[in-house]
Amino acid sequence: MQIKALALALLGAASMAGAQETASTAMPDDMPPPPMAAMLRPPRPDSARPPEPPRENIAAPSRAVALIAAEAALAQCARDAHEVGVAVSDAGGHLLLGMTMDGARPGRIYSGSRKNAAAVAFAMPTSAVQARLQQGDAAMAARVKPWMVVFPGAVPLMAGDRLVGAIGVSGATAQQDEVCAAAGAAAVKGRL
Repeated sequence: MQIKALALALLGAASMAGAQETASTAMPDDMPPPPMAAMLRPPRPDSARPPEPPRENIAAPSRAVALIAAEAALAQCARDAHEVGVAVSDAGGHLLLGMTMDGARPGRIYSGSRKNAAAVAFAMPTSAVQARLQQGDAAMAARVKPWMVVFPGAVPLMAGDRLVGAIGVSGATAQQDEVCAAAGAAAVKGRL
C-alpha cells in the first residue's frame, strides 16, 4: 500500500511540475489535465462537485456565423490551392470553431487560434501587429504574451466598433493566410 501511495505522489508531483512549465505558454482559460493522482481516484458523485464559477459575458459570433466565416475562408484558400486550417474565436480569444481542409498539415487550427489571440488582444489584423512590432513599438511588445503568434493570418471580427472575435488561418504563407482570413471576415461583416 505504501508503494502505491508513493507512486501516486510521484506521479502527482510530475504532473504539477509539467503544469507549471507550460503555464507561461498556455492560452487563457486553458484547462490542463489534472494531476495523475486525481485521475486515478474514483469519480465524485455530482452532488459532491464544487459549483461552476460564474461565466463572463464575452462577445462572440454565433455558431452559424462562425461556420459561415470559416467556410468562406476555406473556400478562398481552396480557390488559391492552399491546404489550411481555420480557427474562429470569441472576443476573449477562446476557440469557438476549428476546421481543416483535406490534406492540411496537423496543428493548423492550433496555429490559427494562437494568431487569433493576438488579433483579439490588439483588435487589429496580425499583419498590422507584426508591422508595429517590427517598427519597434515597445508598448505593444510589452503586451505580447507567450501564447500569441504575431505572424499575419488573423483578422478581428468587428460589429461596428465592437470586437466580437477573430478568424485565423494557418497553412499557406502568412500573407496568403491573411487573405483567406479576410475573406472569412468579409463574408460575415453584416451578420455580427
